[in-house]
Amino acid sequence: MRKLFLLLLLVPLTFFSVSVNAEDLSEDDIDIDLDDIEGLGVNEDAEKRLLRGNFYYSYLVGEYYQTLYYLREWKELIGSDSTPETEAEVMRAAVFLSLGLEDQAEDLFYAVFEDGGSASGDAWYFLAQRLFSAGFYARAEQAARNAFAASPRLSRRHNQELSYLLVSSISEQDRVEEALTVLNGMADADIWTGYARYNLILAMVRQNFRSRDIESTIDEAIFYLPDNEEGTALRDRILLISGIAAMERDKHVIANRYFSDVTLESVFTPPALLHYGWNLLAQWRYEDAIQPWRILQQLYDEYHPAVVESYLAVPHTLELVDAVNQSVLAYERVEERLTEMVSELKQLNQEESLGDWLGEWRQANDSENWGWQRQALSDLPQSQITRFAQGLLKEESFTQELAKLHDLDRIRADLAEAMRELTLWSDILVERRENLESMGGEALLEQLEERQMDVLRSILAVQDRLLDEDETVFSFASKSDEARIERLRNVVPAVTQLQKIGTPTRDLAPYKERWRRMRGLQLWSIYEAQPQRKWDTERDHMILRSETDKLFRQLENTRTSLMWADSSWRGLPERVRQLQQRVAALDASVAEIQSDQETLLTDMARAHLSELHERLTLYLAQARLALARLYDDSLQNEFGSLEYEPDTENQEAVK
Repeated sequence: MRKLFLLLLLVPLTFFSVSVNAEDLSEDDIDIDLDDIEGLGVNEDAEKRLLRGNFYYSYLVGEYYQTLYYLREWKELIGSDSTPETEAEVMRAAVFLSLGLEDQAEDLFYAVFEDGGSASGDAWYFLAQRLFSAGFYARAEQAARNAFAASPRLSRRHNQELSYLLVSSISEQDRVEEALTVLNGMADADIWTGYARYNLILAMVRQNFRSRDIESTIDEAIFYLPDNEEGTALRDRILLISGIAAMERDKHVIANRYFSDVTLESVFTPPALLHYGWNLLAQWRYEDAIQPWRILQQLYDEYHPAVVESYLAVPHTLELVDAVNQSVLAYERVEERLTEMVSELKQLNQEESLGDWLGEWRQANDSENWGWQRQALSDLPQSQITRFAQGLLKEESFTQELAKLHDLDRIRADLAEAMRELTLWSDILVERRENLESMGGEALLEQLEERQMDVLRSILAVQDRLLDEDETVFSFASKSDEARIERLRNVVPAVTQLQKIGTPTRDLAPYKERWRRMRGLQLWSIYEAQPQRKWDTERDHMILRSETDKLFRQLENTRTSLMWADSSWRGLPERVRQLQQRVAALDASVAEIQSDQETLLTDMARAHLSELHERLTLYLAQARLALARLYDDSLQNEFGSLEYEPDTENQEAVK
C-alpha cells in the first residue's frame, strides 16, 4: 500500500501544472492587457519567496500534493536536488507521514537530525505529534526534545501538549523515573498533564512498580483533572485501568474504591461494573457482587459484551448462595435470551449483510479528509450488526483497517476528480481549436491591419495640422472664433464699397472705429486663450498617440497569439491522454487494493461474529448444563432417600 502511495504522488505532481478548473475558464479570464505588466521584470528572489510561501501555505491547509509540487518547483528554481531549508525538509517528512509513508519520513528525519539541522519549534512539534501517533516513540521523544530546544521557539499554546508527547514517549519506552522528572515540570491542572499521567500509570503497571507509588500517581491524576466532560471521561478511564491493576495484585479493597468511583455515564462504566462484581465475588461478598451486574443489565444494551458476560454471572452467584429457585429462573431467562441471540447472530453473519453495513459507514464518511488531516471518522451506523460487533469496534487493529479503507475511498475519489478535470481539459482543447478555426484568424488580422493603417494615416494628418498651426496668424482658434473673424473680413468689402459711393452726409469713421475695436477684442480673446488651447490640444494628441500605440501593440500581440495558438496546443492533448491513462491505471490498482481491504474487514467482522457465536453458544451450553445440574440435584434430593427393592419374581420370569 505504501508503494501505491508513492505512485499516487506522481500523477498529481504532474497534473498540478495544468490543474486549473477547465470548466471555470472564460474569455474574460484570459482577456489580459499586456500593458498592465509592462516594465515588470522577473525577480528571482521574489519568485523564490512566492514558491516558498506557496509551499508553506499548501502544507498548512493540508494540500499535500500541491505541497510536494511547489517544493519540486522551488528546488528546480535554485538548481538543487536538496531541499532549500531544513524546516522545509522537516515538513516534507511530516507530509510523508501524513500520507502514510512512515518509512520514507523516518529516513528524512534521520537525515535532518544527523546533519545537525535546525528547524522551528512548531515544525518539530508537528513531527513529534505524528511520530507518536505512528508508534515511533523513540523518534517522537527526540523530536519533542528538539522542539523545546529549537529556534524560533515553540508557540506557547503547544507547550503542554508537547510535554505530554515527551512524557508519553518516554513512558511507552518504560523509563518511568525519567518520565516522572519531565512530568513534574507540567502544569498540574492541565488536561494534557492528565493524559501524561495516564500513560505513566500504564508504564508503572507494566513495570510492576511499587504499589504505593502507583496509588499516589493515580490519586494525583484524579485530583487535578478538570471538572468537564473530557476530564470526567479521562478520570473514569484512569479509575478503570487502576481497578483492574489492583485486582491483578489482589488488592481488592483498593480495587473496590476505584470501581465504585467510576461514573454511570461514560463508555468505561460497563467494564467497570462488570469487574466490580467479579472483584466483590473474589472477596466472597456474593450478595454485593450481584448489585453492580444488575445495574449493568438495567442501564446498558443487552448486546454489550460486558452485559452478556454478566448474564451467567448473576445465576452463578445465586447458586453460590444456595438460592436454587432464583438461580434456576435466572438460568432459564439466560437460556431463552441466548438462544434468540445465537439465532439472530447466525442470520446476520453473512457477507452481503456485512458489506451493506460497511457501505453505509463509508457513505457517511465520504466528506472526511484522509491521512493526517482526517479529524474523526463517525461511528458505524446503528444496527443489529453494530450491537453485536461492539467488542470488535474497540479493537485498534480493526479501527486502523477501517481507517485504511476510508483512505482508499478518498484516494479513489481524488483520482476520479483528477480524471474529471483531465476530461474537461480534453474537451476545452477541442473547443478552443474549433473556436480558433471558426474565428478566421488570418482574415481578421488583414482587416485589423487595414484599420491600423487608416488610423495611422489619420494620426499623421493630425500631427501635420498641429505643426502647421504654429505658423498661422490665428493659431489654435476655435470654430466660433474663426466664424467671427470671417464675419469681420466680410465687413471690409462692404465698408470699402460704401466709401467709394460715399456722400457728403455719410460719415464712415464710426463704423471703421467700431470694426477696429471688434477686431482688437477678437484678436485679444484668441491670443489670450491660445496657450491653454495649445496645451490641451497637445495633451489630447499625446493621449491619442498613447492609446493608438496600445492598440497597435495589442494588434501585434494578437498576431503573435494567433501565430502561437496552434503551436502552443501541440503536445498538450497527448500529455492529457497520457495522464488519463496513468490515472486510470492507478485507479485500477487502488480498486484492487480497495477490494482486498473490503475483504479483509469483512473477514475480520465475520471472524469476530463467529467467535462471538461460539462464545454465546458456550454460554448457552453452560446455562443448559447448569440447569440440568440443578434439576438433577433437585431430583436427587427428592428421591435419593427412597430405597430400591428389585422384584425377584419378575426377574425370574424375564430369565
